[in-house]
Amino acid sequence: MNQPMTILKLVRRYLAQKRAMGYALRFYDGPLIDFARTMDRSTPGQPITVQAACRWATAIRAAPTYHARRLSLVRNFARFCLAYDPRTEVPPDGLLGPSPQRIRPHIYSKAQLGTLLHNARRLKPAFSPLRPLTYETLVGLLAVTGLRRSEVIRLRLEDFDAQAGTLRVARSKFAPERLLPLHPSTVKALARYLEQRRLFQPFGQHLFVGHRGQPIAPGSLEQTFRLLVRGVVSTGARPRPRIHDLRHSFATRLIATWHRKALPLAHRLLLLSRYMGHRHFHDTWWYISSDPSSLQLAAKQFHRFRYGRNQIER
Repeated sequence: MNQPMTILKLVRRYLAQKRAMGYALRFYDGPLIDFARTMDRSTPGQPITVQAACRWATAIRAAPTYHARRLSLVRNFARFCLAYDPRTEVPPDGLLGPSPQRIRPHIYSKAQLGTLLHNARRLKPAFSPLRPLTYETLVGLLAVTGLRRSEVIRLRLEDFDAQAGTLRVARSKFAPERLLPLHPSTVKALARYLEQRRLFQPFGQHLFVGHRGQPIAPGSLEQTFRLLVRGVVSTGARPRPRIHDLRHSFATRLIATWHRKALPLAHRLLLLSRYMGHRHFHDTWWYISSDPSSLQLAAKQFHRFRYGRNQIER
C-alpha cells in the first residue's frame, strides 16, 4: 500500500503548479512551507483538518485580518490537496472573518464607453478649442489599449508612429518599455487629433496637452473624468466608475471575445500580460478575474493539459 504524501511534498507540488501558470507567489512560499512542516511534525501522515488549519493560522500574534489571510492560503491549498486525499477538510470562507480582498472593478459596456466619448465631445473648450477632442481621443486610447493613466499622460509626440501603426510606452517603475501595435481605427483617430493639436497647440512635446501646451496633470484628468462619467451607473463595488476601470474593461472584453470564439488562450493570455506591461502574469490574472465566466474555457483547457482528458470530463 502506498504511503500518503507528506504535506510538505504536496505544498512543493502545489507551488510548482502555480508557478507553471505564471504566478510569482511572493507571499505563499514561506507561510505554506511553515504550515506543511507544522502539520508533518504534529500529525504526520494525517490530512489537513479545519481545526489544524485554524490553529496554525492563529498561532502568531497578529491582527484578525492577517489570521484570516493566513487561513485563506491554507484554504486554496486544501482544495488542491483534495485531489490526492479525499479526507482533506477545506476551511469554509469567513471562518476567521473576512480577509483583505481587492475591490471589484466596474466593467464598461460598449454603450457606456459611447457615453464617455459623447460627454467628452460636449466638454466646454475652457481656454482651448482642442479640449473636447483631447479628452475624446485620450479616453478612447485608454479604452482600446488598456494603458495606465500615468502612461497615457506621459506619452510624447515621438512615441506615436503613424506609418508603422505603433505606440511606444516608456519604461516606468511598474513596467518595462513596450511597443504596442494599434488598430487602424486607433491610428486614424490619433492622426486626426495630432492634426488639430498642431493647429491649436503647436507647443510642448507631450502627446496630450493642456491649453498652454503643458502635459495634462493627473488631478486635471481625474477632475475632467468626473464630468465624463456622469450618467454611467457603476457595476463594481465603488459608487462611481474610475479611469482605471477602463484597463479592467479592456482585458475583460478581450478574454470574453477569445472565450466566445473558443480560441486557444494560453499564449494569448501571456501576450496580453506583455501588452499591458505586467512583469508577472499574476498581475494580469487580477484584471481578467473580474469576469470569471470568460475563464471557464481556459481553466478546462489547462486541466486537460495538466491532468489528461479522462480525469476532467467525468
